[in-house]
Amino acid sequence: MSPRFSRRSSLLPGSRIRLLVSEVAKLKKKGLDIYELHIGQPGLPPCKELLEELKDIMLKDSFNFSRYTPSVGLEDVRQAIAEDYSRDSGGSFGIENVILSTGSSEAILALLMLFIDEGDEVIMFDPEYLLYKPLLEYFGAKVVEVPVSVERGYLPDVEDLKRAVSRRTKLMIFVNPDNPTGRVADDELVKTVIDLAQDYDFYIIYDEAYRELYYEGSHIYAACRDLEHVIALNTMSKGAALPGWRLGYVVAHDSIIKELSRVIQYVNLNPPTPSQYAAKLFVTKYKSKYLREVIPIYRERRDAMYEAVRKYLPEARTVKPKAGLFMFVDLSRYLSKRGIDDERFSRELLETMHVAVVPGSSFGDAGRMHVRMCFAKETPERIDEAIRRIATFFE
Repeated sequence: MSPRFSRRSSLLPGSRIRLLVSEVAKLKKKGLDIYELHIGQPGLPPCKELLEELKDIMLKDSFNFSRYTPSVGLEDVRQAIAEDYSRDSGGSFGIENVILSTGSSEAILALLMLFIDEGDEVIMFDPEYLLYKPLLEYFGAKVVEVPVSVERGYLPDVEDLKRAVSRRTKLMIFVNPDNPTGRVADDELVKTVIDLAQDYDFYIIYDEAYRELYYEGSHIYAACRDLEHVIALNTMSKGAALPGWRLGYVVAHDSIIKELSRVIQYVNLNPPTPSQYAAKLFVTKYKSKYLREVIPIYRERRDAMYEAVRKYLPEARTVKPKAGLFMFVDLSRYLSKRGIDDERFSRELLETMHVAVVPGSSFGDAGRMHVRMCFAKETPERIDEAIRRIATFFE
């Protein structure tokens, strides 16, 4: 008997990035050396001193490290995160403004469960992080996309943004720093979005997963400007380099946190207990030192990628990212000459040159003929060689 799945499940096509991860793993298992520019995670290990202290505490108190916790997370961990977020942002946030989650992905799912009714309009940029649109469509939202392009540094046109908003708008998805484009929002854009949210009374999911990884400039904390309309989404996967530990958190108005705490328990009973202790150690003891060590390394790798693109792919167009881990490269001039699209290019590049990149169309229609490349994992020398191989592919 063939299985009878729900019609809505077909709206979740599966992540192309996860598929690419599987393909890379198969090739590496065969002994091939793959230049890994695809996976969006920190390329350096987490803080060694943190892990050593965590190990000692875990062995001494193994029961508490293995038990259930409240669905919203442990109180002392939430308090520590609230204090850390207040220090970084210059705002004033308390435990009532923080809820923990099993990675920010779970928080996204729970927030959409909390807010979206069938037919609600949600504004997002195109291209944008690939998790959002399928989930929004799964919940029956009407997605209104505002395209961005390399010509404007992947910043949306303010007038386009204003035209997209209506009285039916329920949410706006705003990723800053952005994945995949590497865009960092300027003050004008943040102010415009908040003004629109106030005028039309919608909520902003302000995804700031990469807020701790800046190479120039500083992060704009939208939650400090309007906590009634801004829901700040964060994670320990990027700055703390703990993606496999699956711990995220939301900073929002206490009325939203209260309702979210009711909904999130239907997604998962509690965030991973050991990860909560790791997060507390990171924000209270090790964060500043660790970021001082890793940010110069990521900056060097970013610079190597940008210079290699300019050197080997002079007809490509991109923006040098001020934060995050990604460079989004417009290869349309090269791909058009070859007569292929970004998906076919990514497949053939992996097969022939052993370089893994993510096709830009994974992130939306406006990402076609682009690729997303992560500079976090490989050394400057290997990044240079990977980009040289891309140029060789086109030759």
